[in-house]
Amino acid sequence: MNETLISACTMFLVPATLLFGALGVANSSFLKMLVCLLGGATAGLWFYRVWWWTNLSLIDRRTALGLSGMYAAAWVITLLVQLKNMFSRA
Repeated sequence: MNETLISACTMFLVPATLLFGALGVANSSFLKMLVCLLGGATAGLWFYRVWWWTNLSLIDRRTALGLSGMYAAAWVITLLVQLKNMFSRA
């Protein structure tokens, strides 16, 4: 696998993972929503960066897009759950 791609994925993977931990300890719905938005933005930037990366082999591209896509999907689901919780309390 491309060493530069590994470094780039690590650069996004670490903050995205730390944000899941931050979501668990957030104590207000506003803070949880903010963490969800930050996580979604991080995963989106990661996906965007890999999508437009030139000179990647097909397997490297698919692997990196799959990993970033899983994080993006997890953050979208988490954001939807937070939205549901916010509106069901009102």
